[in-house]
Amino acid sequence: MKNSLLTLEILLLVLLCLMAVLALGRNVSAAPVELPSGIVLDLSKEQVEAIKNQPGVFYGAEKAEMLSPGDVVVALPEELGGGYLYGRPEHLARGFGSVGAIQSTTTAEHLFIKKRSCLWF
Repeated sequence: MKNSLLTLEILLLVLLCLMAVLALGRNVSAAPVELPSGIVLDLSKEQVEAIKNQPGVFYGAEKAEMLSPGDVVVALPEELGGGYLYGRPEHLARGFGSVGAIQSTTTAEHLFIKKRSCLWF
């Protein structure tokens, strides 16, 4: 009886360790993404794929020369497949918020707007 309880405890400990390793391994594939504001976020490939599927967020392998007025671009590093995310700041904020990359989507639009210098350049 005592032996079977000890075996069960060891088995549960091994399973918990495996789950922890898998959870930590999932975040290893994260790479830094710089937003137009200069803020850098760590995103995983899974998060980027989910952001691409959000309404109002568009993906392109090459940087577009012509965008609609008010649209912004976020470049993705090669570790995340490269390319560019396009959209209005509010749509990008909602997309990044949907995957937990940013806290509040209602006040996060400023993250997707390029900071202006007080020297005008």
